[in-house]
Amino acid sequence: MIYEIRSYQVDSENVPEFERRFGFGYVDRAEFSQLAGFWRTTDQPQSEVIHVWPYQDQAERTERRALAAQHPNWPPATGGFVDRMMVELVIPFDFVEEPVPAAVGPVFEIRYDYFRVADLRAAGDAWSNAIQERSKHDSLVLAGRLEFGQTNGIVQIWAHPDEEHRARAVAAAGAGATRPADCPAPLSTLVKRLAPAEFSPLQ
Repeated sequence: MIYEIRSYQVDSENVPEFERRFGFGYVDRAEFSQLAGFWRTTDQPQSEVIHVWPYQDQAERTERRALAAQHPNWPPATGGFVDRMMVELVIPFDFVEEPVPAAVGPVFEIRYDYFRVADLRAAGDAWSNAIQERSKHDSLVLAGRLEFGQTNGIVQIWAHPDEEHRARAVAAAGAGATRPADCPAPLSTLVKRLAPAEFSPLQ
């Protein structure tokens, strides 16, 4: 499996209309391939909408996107709201299971850790072990290494029923939630809180 993460920077006042239009179009887009999840940030100066699409491989991604683009209701008329767009492909760690529609939130968190290229292998091994251990207790949505986009990174998405649970989970995981003891120091770390759209398969 591969996962495509699409992040769009959108002025906060336009996010509700963006979601409405996207959700309307997704009714038809889902016939070709379905979302894993769709969220908006809740803690950023300028809002982002982030959606994740699973595919078997890059060939299926290309095929499905081309088929969907032929539908008159896709893509949705949201381009006028987007100030910046970023597309990333993620290769999941071996133990990551494909997300299925479920009520596992509604508090979600996405975390990026970026490393020197020479440190990527060690960072991937360390984070993989820590995330697998933590996933025995907390709801893991996705974790893996970035293949396209800013490729020197590890990404993870977690789900929590509320902020109190998130804080307890992070505290209980210790280094497994911040940086494993055997992990090289990252060049930078970015953490975003997320809330799901009404049509997101993950709630």
